[in-house]
Amino acid sequence: MKVDPGQKDIGVRNRIGRKIGLTAGILLVLGAAASASAADYGARFLQQYGVKASIAPAMTPARSDADGLHERYSPVESKTNQPRNVVSGTNPHNGADLAMASGDRVYAVLPGKVTEVKHDTSVQLGSVIVDHDTDGDGTPDGVYIQYVHIDPAGSSASGIRVGDYVTETTVIGTIDRAKRYNPHLHIQQVSRGKSGAADIQTLPMYLFYRHTSLETWNAGSDLDYVSADWQDGNMLYLTAYAGTDNPQTNQYDRNRPAEIQLHYKIGSSGKWKMSKTKFSLYNANTLRYRIDLKKATGAAKGQKVYVYAAAIRANDPTFPNSAAYRHGLWPQFYKQPDRVLYAASSARADAASRVFAIE
Repeated sequence: MKVDPGQKDIGVRNRIGRKIGLTAGILLVLGAAASASAADYGARFLQQYGVKASIAPAMTPARSDADGLHERYSPVESKTNQPRNVVSGTNPHNGADLAMASGDRVYAVLPGKVTEVKHDTSVQLGSVIVDHDTDGDGTPDGVYIQYVHIDPAGSSASGIRVGDYVTETTVIGTIDRAKRYNPHLHIQQVSRGKSGAADIQTLPMYLFYRHTSLETWNAGSDLDYVSADWQDGNMLYLTAYAGTDNPQTNQYDRNRPAEIQLHYKIGSSGKWKMSKTKFSLYNANTLRYRIDLKKATGAAKGQKVYVYAAAIRANDPTFPNSAAYRHGLWPQFYKQPDRVLYAASSARADAASRVFAIE
């Protein structure tokens, strides 16, 4: 049996102490808000798989010194692909929200070239996109990260601009003051260097931070609601939990899902269904779950099974029972999809599934 490299168990800590004081514990809509958007069955998310080493040794966008040499692991208020109780904004969340205070410097996490700058901060949506150099050869590699809710460095005439080359110690902006939301940094891996691209997709963030510890960002899993898939024979492992800012305890919590469902079909012409077997908790420290695909699906050796998982978010102080949208799917693919993808169309489940061969 192979050792699961998706877990980094170096101690027990399911609660991260608050380091930054905010005006309120949860993301607030301070102005008039539009209704949350409906399901979009275009490919709005793009899944990256596995538990390999970090794409590159990315630094944190927050630092504890003015020179930008010492990393600060800001608590994560909301994760990529996390279901949320919101009336405005994407659901599931299309990026990770880091707790940072108004005026805090924001640094590039890797070297790279700026591809977009939005200086308009009237509604707190100033942003910068950087095409990062992940292999250290001085050339951007088409790996884009967008930094949002910031005031980009300098003015539109003399500040940071498209084409600028930045390093890990470059201040690309500062956290904007509260206008529509509490001050925070939204960080998001995107597939294009322009935010208005029609085919832009959101990708996971965890693979930039596989080198981090449980005490910091849990091998990057603090940044994604479901992450770090690993197959060992017929066993499938996933890490899943919500990141929340708990106003009752003034702490940042890692909250287990209520359950993780397996949806599957056997063979390309099979019929989709939900397994009676759920993922079970494998490691309580890292919030690692697993399921035996052969037992859960009844497939025979040599058969192919098409699967997707639905992690159902549990109630917490920021996510009440009245929250309407409660699931994050793995692989991530659609924007605000139904939990049962195949209820309306088996093709939707087919497109968003992962295929495994039963051993």
